[in-house]
Amino acid sequence: MAKLSVEEIQSARSVTVLDYLREYEPGELIRVGLRDYRTKTHDSLVVSDNGLFHWFSTGLGGGNAIDYLIKVKRMDFVSAVRLLNEHRPTVSSFQIVNSNTPLQIEKREFVCPTPDCGNNAIRAYLFRRAISNRVFRYCNDAGILYQTTRGEYKNCVFLGLDVDGEPRAAFVRSCNGVWRGDSVGSQKKYGFCIPAKDPDCDTVEIYESPIDAMSGATLRQVHKREDWRSVYYLSLGGLNYQPLDYFLETHPIARVRLCLDNDKRGREFAEKLSRHLVEQGYKVFDCPPKYGKDYNDQLVHEMHLRFRQAERE
Repeated sequence: MAKLSVEEIQSARSVTVLDYLREYEPGELIRVGLRDYRTKTHDSLVVSDNGLFHWFSTGLGGGNAIDYLIKVKRMDFVSAVRLLNEHRPTVSSFQIVNSNTPLQIEKREFVCPTPDCGNNAIRAYLFRRAISNRVFRYCNDAGILYQTTRGEYKNCVFLGLDVDGEPRAAFVRSCNGVWRGDSVGSQKKYGFCIPAKDPDCDTVEIYESPIDAMSGATLRQVHKREDWRSVYYLSLGGLNYQPLDYFLETHPIARVRLCLDNDKRGREFAEKLSRHLVEQGYKVFDCPPKYGKDYNDQLVHEMHLRFRQAERE
C-alpha cells in the first residue's frame, strides 16, 4: 500500500467532526444547545461547533474527523485519511442563532447511491455474516439491497422505502471495515424492511440494523418452523421510534416482536418501546437474541454449531 503524503494527512486533519457528520451522517446529529450536538447512536457523545467531540461514557475525545473515525468508527489511521481525502466534505460556514430564533435546518434532496454493475463484494461480505443465499437474493432482486463503490471501498446499500415503494433513505455499510452511515438527505422514518409475503400479515419483527433483520429472516428459514416470509422484518437503523411509527401507520399490524440487541442500551430501549406499544393496544413480545449481542451473533453461532454437528456426523 502506498504511503500517505504529508498533504493528504494535513487535508484530512482539516476536516472537523461536524463537517463530516453534516455531510455523511446528518441523521446522527441532534442539537442540544446553541453550540453542541449529541449523536443518535451514542447519546453520551457530544460534538461542539469548535470542532471538538467528547464521548463521555468511554472517556474518548478528539479534535477532528480522523479522531472520530478512529475512536468511534474503529477505522485504522490510513483508511480514515484515505476516506476523508476521497470524500472530503464541503466546509460550510456556521452562524450562531439567537436562542429565541427557530432553528432552520437545510433540507437536502435524497439521491440513492449509484449501484455497481455487480454484487460480488456484498454477497461475499453477507455470506461471511451467515446470511442465507435465499434471503440475500430476495433483498437484492427486490432492489432494497445493492452494492456501491466509494473510492476503493465496496459498500452494502440498504434502502428504506415509503408506502408507495419509493426510496427515501439509504443506509450504507462498508464491506471492508466498520464504517457505516446514512446517505445525504435520508429520512430516518423510512426503515429498511423485508416485507411479508401476505400484505395483510399482522406481525412485524423489529431489529436495530438491516443485517440483524436479514439474520432474523435467515434463522426462520433455517429452523423451517414456518415460511421465512411469514412476518415483516423492520430495521430501525439504530434506536428510534420513527421507522416503527411510520410502519404501524401504514400496515395492519397487531403483534410486534422486539428483536433488539442484548446490551444495556438495547434492553432499556426495548422496555420503553414495549410500554409505548402496549399503550397503543399492540401485543408485544420481547425477544432478545439467545446468544451474543445481536441476532447476527446468534445466527453465526447457530450456523457454527450446525457445521460442527455435520462434521461429527
